[in-house]
Amino acid sequence: MILGIDLGGTNIKAALVSRDGEIITKKSVKTLVQEGREKVADRMADLIKELAQQVNEELIIGIGSPGSIEREEGIIRFSPNLPDWVDFNLKEAIEKRTGFTTYIENDAKAAALGEKWFGSAKGCENFFVLTLGTGVGGGAVTNGHLMIGGGGIGGELGHTVVDPNGPLCGCGSKGCLETFASNSGMRRMVMEFKKKYPDSKIFDMTSDGNYGAHEIFQAYRLGDRLATLVVRKFCWGLGVAIGSLSNIFNPEKVILTGGISQASDIFLDEVKKTADEFTLMSIMGSYEIIPSTLRENAAILGAASVALERIKEK
Repeated sequence: MILGIDLGGTNIKAALVSRDGEIITKKSVKTLVQEGREKVADRMADLIKELAQQVNEELIIGIGSPGSIEREEGIIRFSPNLPDWVDFNLKEAIEKRTGFTTYIENDAKAAALGEKWFGSAKGCENFFVLTLGTGVGGGAVTNGHLMIGGGGIGGELGHTVVDPNGPLCGCGSKGCLETFASNSGMRRMVMEFKKKYPDSKIFDMTSDGNYGAHEIFQAYRLGDRLATLVVRKFCWGLGVAIGSLSNIFNPEKVILTGGISQASDIFLDEVKKTADEFTLMSIMGSYEIIPSTLRENAAILGAASVALERIKEK
């Protein structure tokens, strides 16, 4: 039996998953990153032990974690959502606490593996996934193999530069896809034009000012001018990135996942048009851009797939 864990900055989500992708049971607890990495590892281990009591067999653990991961050793080199997790050996920490074999992978690469094992890319040898959420992550599979790079940190598709003169990204570069197609990037665009459009419906969508992609898309449906401006920039940035990445990977499928992907009925047609403008003629029409079918289970199934993929590699 596989136990998949989606380690997030806010919640730790875990589930027992059969090898054919059936979720047996799942549970989540607060991450509480402010208490430090050892305490978070304790909570993860407690969650694993609790779920392990429900099965009478050895568990194999797969973890999807944000950040730069040295996958063979299971070391989190750096993660912006987990401030003190610098050079932290999470694999060792979990194995010592639980006794179960554990595998770690970057959460966006895990999402790509989830699509390969259980989702829209099942049976597909060449595809890439973009996770559209607080930031933008990604993972590419070529000839059936996850692309990881020499140090295991490759495949940061969200930091593909679409506009070298664009906004400063959290990574230190400028004009990355993440500055256009993420929740944080869309919110930044709203703030940038707030003075020009102070009566935007976006600001009426929430009482605490904590608006993001969900509220922006809602306002867009109502014909709001500021929301329309932001969504157009979103479509342009995402389309440019997909077209450029398709020239590199020559995929059969491009799969969009993460919370923002659930609004694909709004933006997908426009993104496809823009992607075509930046795709080589010899590649145009050879791939499809689709939302993930795994939806709310994508992260957990992706984490479980980390273990399945590593077992297969051995």
